[in-house]
Amino acid sequence: MTNTVLEPLQSHHWIAANSYRVRITAFALVGIPIALHIVPRNPGVLFWALFLLQFFAYPHVMQWLSQRARDREKAEHNNLIVDSLASGAWAAALGFPLWISVALFLAALLNHTITLGRKGILICFLSLCSGALASTTVIAFHVSTDTNGLVTLTSIVGLAVYLSLMGIEFFSYIRRLHQVQDAVDEQKRTLEVANHALHEQIGKIHDLQEKLREQANRDSLTGLFNRRYLEGTLERELARCKRENAPLTMLLLDIDHFKLVNDTYGHPAGDEVLRVFARALQESARTEDIVCRYGGEEFLLVLPKMPLHIARGRANQLLELFRQTTVMFEDKRIPVTTSIGIAAVPDHALTVENLIRSADQALYRAKSTGRNRAVAFNEF
Repeated sequence: MTNTVLEPLQSHHWIAANSYRVRITAFALVGIPIALHIVPRNPGVLFWALFLLQFFAYPHVMQWLSQRARDREKAEHNNLIVDSLASGAWAAALGFPLWISVALFLAALLNHTITLGRKGILICFLSLCSGALASTTVIAFHVSTDTNGLVTLTSIVGLAVYLSLMGIEFFSYIRRLHQVQDAVDEQKRTLEVANHALHEQIGKIHDLQEKLREQANRDSLTGLFNRRYLEGTLERELARCKRENAPLTMLLLDIDHFKLVNDTYGHPAGDEVLRVFARALQESARTEDIVCRYGGEEFLLVLPKMPLHIARGRANQLLELFRQTTVMFEDKRIPVTTSIGIAAVPDHALTVENLIRSADQALYRAKSTGRNRAVAFNEF
């Protein structure tokens, strides 16, 4: 539909697209009253030859020349000037009969103004006057404005028909413009809807990517961050603390006798213990703390900007919290305790690897000395 609407408007100026039928119509309508006006005077063969060339052959010749021009719009502007020259010449040759001259003048003025606007008015006057002047140099100047009733009627009717046809042409042209605008508006609305849907889809893809990224960094059982997340984050936290000359403490926690829980109550019960332990650990953490499931029954709590002596107190609070925690699984009550190894920067290490190693050694010390206790790296 869109291509059909756009096709008549896309190639060149309106007058270039419609000049052929407009010129044929105009010269036919003005030729009739001129012929009726001249017949009573018994003109010679030369006149009728010129008349036939002007009003019947001329429009076809101009169309042939226009089609072969490189710039059809410019060619049609030049053709309109020739039309006006011819109209002025005929008006002067006939003695400026009133209604014929009016019809020639108004038709030429309309053609020029619709193609060139205000500039066309001046060109029209100059062309008509030039044609009339050229005619009077060949034929003696005379004025005979009278026309009989039939000539007057055909001149007025011809002018009215021509103006009506031009109005219809412009009405059709404007209607096609509106159709084009409607098609463009419809395409714009379609594109806006598609663009909105695309943005929604991009948003969904972004959300999905975030969810996938979050899932990749989360432990599926406990919902805590996993070891993969810890590897990148811990490096950044350590670098930030070094820049700000702030401490960083790590607690490495291990659920006591977890294998016994699995052997005694079954692995589903062990999974429930892990979930309860992780939830309690997460709920007790600060906003800036990083809580991870390090592997198996081991959990790691990173405490940015927390010095070692405060972290000791925090570890003791966690020990008490888990002593008071009982996991209910089916009709069984499963007690939970934990052993905690503590290591800090810069007290015990300066790198991530050494910090984790120090915390792991402290945890081993806590487990080997009876479990259910917290031991710092420098305490042995």
